Amino acid sequence: MNRRHLATFGLVGALCATALCAGAAQAGPEPSAARLRAPHTIVTGATSTVAPHSTNTTNVPCQSGQTPSGGGVRTSGNGVFLTATWPSGISWVGDVYNETDSPQTFTPVAICTLQRHTTRFGTTVSVQSGQTATVRAVCDTGQVPTGGGPNAGSRGTGSDSGQAYISQSSDSGQEWIGRVTNHGPRVVILQTYVRCTDTPHTAHASAPTRLAQGATGTAHAECGPGEVPTGGGGLGNPAVDFNESFPTATGWTTRATNHGTTPLDLYARVICTRP
Repeated sequence: MNRRHLATFGLVGALCATALCAGAAQAGPEPSAARLRAPHTIVTGATSTVAPHSTNTTNVPCQSGQTPSGGGVRTSGNGVFLTATWPSGISWVGDVYNETDSPQTFTPVAICTLQRHTTRFGTTVSVQSGQTATVRAVCDTGQVPTGGGPNAGSRGTGSDSGQAYISQSSDSGQEWIGRVTNHGPRVVILQTYVRCTDTPHTAHASAPTRLAQGATGTAHAECGPGEVPTGGGGLGNPAVDFNESFPTATGWTTRATNHGTTPLDLYARVICTRP
C-alpha cells in the first residue's frame, strides 16, 4: 500500500503537556447513596476472520440488563489495524482492516455493568484520503467518561472502505477524543462516542513506549489498588496506528505500529472505578 508520510510536528509533546499523559486525574466528588456503584465484568465475544486486504466488523453484546461502560478489540497480527471501537446499544462494536496477504482474526471485548450510563457522540466529519481528523464527544455536566471510541469503519462503503486507522482513543476531562488517518483511496466518515456516568472514576496513563520507524509495540496502563477498568485506549502521534486496544483484569493494553519517519511514542490510557 502506498503511504503518504505524516509530519510529526511535535504533537505528542503538546498532548503530554496536558492531563492526557498525567499519571492520574481524579474525576468528580463522591456520589449520593442513591447512586450505587456496580460490578464491571469483562466479556469476550466470538472471534471473527478478516480476509486479506479487506475490512470486517463484529460485536459483543452484554447480558440482559447490562450495558457496556467501555470496550475494545483484540487482533491476531501486526498487519491488522483498528478502524472502529464504539458502543451500540447493549453491544460493543469493533471494525478492522487487514493489510496482510493472509486471513487474520479479531475479537471484540466489552466491559459490562448494571451501572447507569448514557451515550453521547460528536459531530460527523468527512476524512479525505491521506488526511487526519479528530472528533470529540462530550459528557453532560456532572458526568464523567467511563469509556468510548471512534467509528470510522462501520459507515464505510465499497471494497476500499475501512482504511482510516485509529491513532487516538482516549479521555480528556469530560470528553472522549477519537482520531484517525485515512490510508485508503475513498472518503470515510468519522464519529466519536463516549459512555458517561455520575459515579467517581479515575484516569491513569502508562509510561511512553518508544517505537522505532516501522516498529510495532505495546503500552499498558494499570488501575490503582482496589480499582477495576471500565474503559480505555491510547494516544500518540497521528502516524502511530492502533493494531489492538483492549482491557485486562487490572488495566488496559494498546498495541500500535509507527508509520512515521522518525521514532515516536505510544501511551495507553485506562479509566477505573471502585465497584
